[in-house]
Amino acid sequence: MERTAERGKWVGLIKLGDIPAFAAWLTDDFHEWMEQSPDEGEAFRAYKHGMTIVVWYDERRTICGRHVMALWHTFLCFREDDNNE
Repeated sequence: MERTAERGKWVGLIKLGDIPAFAAWLTDDFHEWMEQSPDEGEAFRAYKHGMTIVVWYDERRTICGRHVMALWHTFLCFREDDNNE
């Protein structure tokens, strides 16, 4: 994980089953991200103020960049269910 993090990619950070809750959190009235249709090889794509964020999926694990990693950890802090890990 450290080696890929040095390159700006986080591998396996986001569980595929948690993406719907993450997407709902980002697209609520407070955060205002607009979910877009993911392209091939993507599990999630969203847009806000000229910035597009993507979570890729390579059939084994998710991959994301620094912006998504920061949003993911913020999401975990404010998540309302008991699955905070």
